[in-house]
Amino acid sequence: MTVTLVSDSDQGEGGEVPISLFDDPKVVGEVQEFVDDQAPRVFAVVQETFGPPEDLQIVAWGMTTKKGVEVISVHGGMRMGLQSAENTLIFYRAGGSANPRIFWVGGKGDE
Repeated sequence: MTVTLVSDSDQGEGGEVPISLFDDPKVVGEVQEFVDDQAPRVFAVVQETFGPPEDLQIVAWGMTTKKGVEVISVHGGMRMGLQSAENTLIFYRAGGSANPRIFWVGGKGDE
């Protein structure tokens, strides 16, 4: 789907202001469906550390798209582009002293 945005300052011949595609409820509905279909899924990487003390904390947030995964560390300093959400876990095992797990926002399970 290709949509051309029209600003109020754009004028056609004779000083006419073009009508925006967003004035049509059908177009708005189709664009919303398109956006919903293309929307990335968001996940958290929750790390369990073995004590003492034992702890659970969100260590990163990730976003999937049709082209891959972007992950950003909560504590800063690390940003990654990966092929899958599961590949993120490799970076949060902390030499075997931590157990990371992916949790999908919205509770969609282990998809």
